[in-house]
Amino acid sequence: MGACGEIAVGERRMSWSRPGRSAVLGLVAAAMGIDRADEGAHQELEAGLYYAVRTDAPGRPYIDYHTAQTPKARRGRSFATRREELQANDLHTVLSSREWRTDAYFTISLWPRRDSGVNLDEIAGALRQPRFVLYLGRKSAPLGLPLDPIIIEADAFLGAFAMRQPSSREQEILDRIHGGSTAEVDVAFDHDAPGAPAEWRLERRRDVIVSRRRWQFADRLERVATIRANE
Repeated sequence: MGACGEIAVGERRMSWSRPGRSAVLGLVAAAMGIDRADEGAHQELEAGLYYAVRTDAPGRPYIDYHTAQTPKARRGRSFATRREELQANDLHTVLSSREWRTDAYFTISLWPRRDSGVNLDEIAGALRQPRFVLYLGRKSAPLGLPLDPIIIEADAFLGAFAMRQPSSREQEILDRIHGGSTAEVDVAFDHDAPGAPAEWRLERRRDVIVSRRRWQFADRLERVATIRANE
C-alpha cells in the first residue's frame, strides 16, 4: 500500500501509477541515513544517477477521505512536533481526498552518470539494511516486501531489466496479483539516459530534487513505452 505523489493541488492528493525519480532517490537517501536537511548529499544522488522504472504491477487505486486537525497559520509561529500542533488553542479541521495504490510492484534501475561519485555497492548495502524506516510516499505505508538490490552488468537498462528475474516468492506474489503471467509492462526512464529508444513517447513530471528540506522540485522529461514483459 502506498502513494506515488502527483502534484498536490488543494484538497485532492492524487497518485501517479508509478514512483517518480525523487521518490526513489528519497528511499535511497533514507536507507543511507541521509537527513532531509543535508542538501549536498541529496544533490549528489540527484546529479549522480540515471533512473528507470518498470511497472510490473501498477496496483489498484482507491480514495481515502482524510481529515486532520491543524492550527491556523500565523506569521512567525512554527511547531517542532505534531504534539505541539495539537496543543494549540486554534485548531481547525482540514479535509482532503487522498489516492492510494495497493498490490503495486515495481523494478527500479539506477546507474551512475559519467564522472559520478555515487557508489552502487554502498547504495545496495544500505537498501538491504536501511538506517531509517522506508515507506511508499506516506509514513503510514511501509514497504510490503523487503528490497532486493542486485548489481548487474549490462549494456543498457533494458538489458538489466531483462536479466533481473524475480525470486520464487516474488513470482508467486506477481502471479497472485495478475491471476497468471502478464504479457506487457510499462517502462519509463530519464529521457537523456544512454541507450534510450528515441521513438518512445515523452512525458513531463515534476520530480527533480531542487531542495529536499524545502520540499521543492523541478520538471523532468522521461520516455515511456509499453513493452513485452520478457524484453
